[in-house]
Amino acid sequence: MENSEQNGDEWLSISDLMSGLMLIFLLIAITFMYQVNRDKNKVLEDRDRLQRLLEENEKYREKIEAISKEFVLLEQKLYEALKGEFSEEELKRWNVQILPNNTIRFNSPDVLFETGSHRVANEFKGILYDFFPRYIGVLTRREFINFVEEIRVEGHTSSGWNRGTGEMDAYLKNLHLSQARAKNVLDFAIRIDDVRPQFEWLKLKFRANGLSSAIPIRNENGYEDKDMSKRVEFRITTNALEALYKLEELRKDMEKRR
Repeated sequence: MENSEQNGDEWLSISDLMSGLMLIFLLIAITFMYQVNRDKNKVLEDRDRLQRLLEENEKYREKIEAISKEFVLLEQKLYEALKGEFSEEELKRWNVQILPNNTIRFNSPDVLFETGSHRVANEFKGILYDFFPRYIGVLTRREFINFVEEIRVEGHTSSGWNRGTGEMDAYLKNLHLSQARAKNVLDFAIRIDDVRPQFEWLKLKFRANGLSSAIPIRNENGYEDKDMSKRVEFRITTNALEALYKLEELRKDMEKRR
């Protein structure tokens, strides 16, 4: 009888143990299933997040490409418009170049100013009187007017000055000279009767810059061409830079959301 009771107790203990083990296995299985499900959800979330990032990057790339194409096309159209406004005969007579970046370069130092002087020569005044209103007429066309951020008239000199003048003193003297020349060109051009209706626009856009000998013209051997370096340039800056700033802000915003 006692053996039967002992066997029953042992059986109960084994049953309890098995039940406990089954419970543990069940908990492990549930935990494992939960972990697997959580990892699966994380993988799905990561996949969705990666997909969103890829889509955002593609939109960003498309915007960069669209803006780049727009400004390249406008630059080309402006170049063609300037070339169409001024004949080859006129450009040759004035000794003027229209560069691919739409800079207008006046190359005749003897025509522009007397040596060492900042007064605009009469011959150059005559050229400006013909050139500048037509130039502004192109820039203020409907397709270009909102594209122009700034118009700079730039005075450039050679690196030379009087014999015995040091390099730094020559640069600084030429800086003052080139700034005075650029300012006087602006002063004359902006007073031309045919551009006075555009005065408010020009006031916001037209600037004078003296650059001394900082950007010399060099010959094929790499040496400074002192005559060609003495020049006046009309240079346009566009609002492409503003568009690039906006794209950079967009990129930073995308970074924050990642």
